[in-house]
Amino acid sequence: MLKFLLDKFRDAPGPLKQTRLVVGDLAEEIVDLAGYYLKRRNDPANNEVAGAHQNVDSRPWSDAPPSTAIAAGENRGGAMQDVKQDAKKTRRPPVILERTLDVSPELEKALDFPKNQRKQEFKILAILWDAERRGLGTLSAKAVSNHGTKLGVAIRHENVRKVIRMRLGDYVDVLTVQVGSTSIYRYRLSKNGNDYFESKYLVQNP
Repeated sequence: MLKFLLDKFRDAPGPLKQTRLVVGDLAEEIVDLAGYYLKRRNDPANNEVAGAHQNVDSRPWSDAPPSTAIAAGENRGGAMQDVKQDAKKTRRPPVILERTLDVSPELEKALDFPKNQRKQEFKILAILWDAERRGLGTLSAKAVSNHGTKLGVAIRHENVRKVIRMRLGDYVDVLTVQVGSTSIYRYRLSKNGNDYFESKYLVQNP
């Protein structure tokens, strides 16, 4: 209900459109953060994990009998190989959403290219590239995720923050907005990012 009211507040016609977008995004970020920490606090699984840690044998690995240690090491190695093989077998296909916005022909071609649908780097750059052309200004991570949904691109806002921080620092401008003791980050495609995206994903895309 709260998110519905925030959407109405952002999309309402009238003056101060950009200001309302910023305030609405900030409020939604705060609501998401509060919900995340409340969910973790009330999750019974976290309590079970905490209790399990208290019962773990705290002896150093070297204290175990040699034969036991070797057997455990072999079992761990075998288990890791099994996990890797299972992961390869159960690799999920990318989530494909229905596109609800009209996009340019070159972007549509890139969005529908199967190889691109698995790349988080592509998803974020494509979303910001399209947002720039629509004059949407800077976007919060949540707004990037929401605009991606309209383009048929699925990416969680937590992943937006992580991928930009770790891999897209040269291509995305990050603006920090301070709200009390909390920093809210907003993003837009840089000139470097625009050139990189167009040359790699639009011009050369088959």
